[in-house]
Amino acid sequence: MALLSSRSTGALVFLSGVGVFSALACSSKAPPPDLTSSPPDGLQWGEGGPSFLTEPTSAEAYAGDNSAVNEAQRRLPTGSALHSEVILRSCGPLGGVCHNRKEYPDLRSPSNFLGVIGAPCNVQSGTPEGIFDRCERPGDRIRLSGVDGTYEIGWLEVVPGEYSEEGELSERPGLHIYLGDTIDTNEFRNSYKTANFERSFVSAGDVEVLGFATYSGRWHLSDDGRQLLAEVPNYRREVANGLVTSGISQGDMNRNGVFGARPDDDGKMTGALSLIEPGDPETSYLVARLRGHMQGKSVPGTRMPLANPPFSVAEMISLFCFIEGIPENGVLNLASDIDYKNCSYAEPKTHEALQIEGAGKNWSDRVSPLLEANCGGCHSEERALGGLVLVGEEVLDSLLATASPTDKEGRLFISAGDPTQSYLYLKLINDPSIVGKGMPIDPLAGTTELSKDELADIEAWIRDGAAP
Repeated sequence: MALLSSRSTGALVFLSGVGVFSALACSSKAPPPDLTSSPPDGLQWGEGGPSFLTEPTSAEAYAGDNSAVNEAQRRLPTGSALHSEVILRSCGPLGGVCHNRKEYPDLRSPSNFLGVIGAPCNVQSGTPEGIFDRCERPGDRIRLSGVDGTYEIGWLEVVPGEYSEEGELSERPGLHIYLGDTIDTNEFRNSYKTANFERSFVSAGDVEVLGFATYSGRWHLSDDGRQLLAEVPNYRREVANGLVTSGISQGDMNRNGVFGARPDDDGKMTGALSLIEPGDPETSYLVARLRGHMQGKSVPGTRMPLANPPFSVAEMISLFCFIEGIPENGVLNLASDIDYKNCSYAEPKTHEALQIEGAGKNWSDRVSPLLEANCGGCHSEERALGGLVLVGEEVLDSLLATASPTDKEGRLFISAGDPTQSYLYLKLINDPSIVGKGMPIDPLAGTTELSKDELADIEAWIRDGAAP
């Protein structure tokens, strides 16, 4: 059966104290039910049969003369081709670098690719600074005994050590909870309280509240009413740490004071983005990570893909037209034609906006994005193969001041004004004087050179003084 997709939904985990209870699927090896002719017991399909058996759709071919659109239509006629020829090649081949197995989102298979439709972004951000405001979802709420109302949780952390009254509240050891709402300091008394953690969700059109965890202790409130601190004795340290790691939704995960999402009056979440937003490439986080920006705002993190060449214009057109053609309900057949004829991004005037690289010939606009996209997977701070790092804020200063450890002549990685003495450039053009193979290396096809235009831009940048 052809692979299909529907908008992803999150799984709800229930907590009680420090215990976590989740539903486990049975391990029975009984044959799966036949879902092609009748629904399982207790379910009704209604008229027309099950929606997940959607037939693939065809689209009238683009008949224009734009070479990029024609290339996209020829190479990538369907979502299946887009995944196998572009997504898998660029984003899935390398474990630990690409989106393979443990890296969210997993993009190895067609079904995984479809699973990113409607799926949340920034689930595996690594650090608060790596979270985009528009990926933040509404925070869970906290209710304190003796205090009226509930208050949205912005973010929380445990500061280790024995509690002390000395210093600013934000620096004292304990469980810190930063709020999106203000507690009236005139009504709050620093005393022993029980905190209940609650989550709102919609069931059959009604907004319901689920209490899923508690923490009891002595609580303190900051002067502005936006920060709570619970004292954490050593014997309760594990309980407090368990709360922090239990999956409490935090409305300001990047801790910058901006809450990216809010529920409306019906409890429906608004503002938070998905990896792929059906019908809207401009607000799809996956696209934003490829471009480095979304609607004029810079997106945190290194531009993707890390370890492989960036998408060509034809490949970007294919991805944009694929996303634009996804129905609002997110249900589609991956074997369906991509509609290039009616896609707004098939217009030549939009193609410049689909370019990955910046227009400038300096380090930040042109050279750094090229090196990050083609070499960053192996030469990041985490991997740093050969001792070379090409991803980060201080990379340029290091390249200008550091000689290659493998070069017998002791040439700097970048010698401003002289490409012929810049070892990194010589490595990129596979000059006979270098040690080892030229770079970058495509893990699937062997050594792959940058294009002539890309190499020319890097050479010109060095020759003109390696401007930042």
